[in-house]
Amino acid sequence: MRKGDVHTLRRLNRRAILNQLRRGPLSRADLARATGLAKSAVSRLVEELLQEGLLEEGPAAPTPLGRPPTLLRLKPRARMALGAEVGVEGTVLVALDWQGQVAWSKEWAHAPEEDLHTRIQRLLQEVRPHLQEALGLGITLPGVVTGRRLLLAPNLGWKEVDLSPHLAALPLPLALENDAKASALSEVFLHGEQNLAYVVLSTGLGVGVVAEGRLLRGARGAFGEVGHWLGEGGSPCRCGRQGCLEVALGLETLMKRYRALGGTASTLEGLLAGARAGEEAALLALRQLGEALGRFLANLAVAYDPARVVVGGRVADLFPFLEAPLRASLEAHAFLEAHRKLPVAPSVYGHLAPAVGGASLFLARFFELGGLWAEGPRRNGGDGYAEVAFGDRYGLGA
Repeated sequence: MRKGDVHTLRRLNRRAILNQLRRGPLSRADLARATGLAKSAVSRLVEELLQEGLLEEGPAAPTPLGRPPTLLRLKPRARMALGAEVGVEGTVLVALDWQGQVAWSKEWAHAPEEDLHTRIQRLLQEVRPHLQEALGLGITLPGVVTGRRLLLAPNLGWKEVDLSPHLAALPLPLALENDAKASALSEVFLHGEQNLAYVVLSTGLGVGVVAEGRLLRGARGAFGEVGHWLGEGGSPCRCGRQGCLEVALGLETLMKRYRALGGTASTLEGLLAGARAGEEAALLALRQLGEALGRFLANLAVAYDPARVVVGGRVADLFPFLEAPLRASLEAHAFLEAHRKLPVAPSVYGHLAPAVGGASLFLARFFELGGLWAEGPRRNGGDGYAEVAFGDRYGLGA
């Protein structure tokens, strides 16, 4: 067998072991059965992973007969990745451990006069103390992203922007991705989803669609830009057109509707507090948004036929008040009977989801490489920029 073949086989076998342990603790014998590897191979690879600090041995499993086997598990926070959402109103930065837990998060608002360079420099300033502990930084943006370029982000006012000069000082592997697409990929990697639509609704609206475990991108990376589906009439959109769907469903419109109904809060957090206190204007505005989202999801179900819908972005924090009217509206407008019962749930990460999606790109790559990160994206000692090209299929397979 050639050296390259041996090396590839080792990587694949390590990946199989790590992916099995993502599901939960197992003994060495369990790993051999689950992966189909010889017990001797499992023992050798497990020893490697223990020495690298990726695994730990836990308490023995109880058994009625004989000596109980020692269980192996992923070592908590053995590896971390950073993810950032650069949004319209602010930036969210998270550190995600390789078990999908948010280790810490930080958020800050953008001043209206801040340009792209200023926003990126603030992000890099926040990232620098964590360079040694991070596998990489995944940045998500509300727009059409391809490679290092942001083709169009109407809500940020950016068009045809090459981000690489702004990121040149970062000595850390980097990935750039659309916020909804990254969020959808995180559901594949962290939860094993194979067919879903991930809806991100904040100032804008976008969808990441996964079919048979693969992210759909389109010919130019614009797949899922549903916020710019056009309706009749409507208010002007930041993209320059009139009647875009995200204007009708976006949270700016929600706040305008709330104030028109007599609400007095000036922020989304204030509206949410009012809803929790039973404020009529807040509850009515949220009910109307829920009904509109239900109609939107009925259309989305016809267009993409997902098995499940996950709702993320800032709207995820509002979901307890949206769920009942959304559900009733979806059932009333569904095309197929099966769509009437389409599972719809908020992201477990709430408004952190797009940033978590950015971080999960690196964790997925780490598992794909069987933990052999030296073969993956490298820190760049020159200009510091190391773009990472990722595939679109991640998950819990061997």
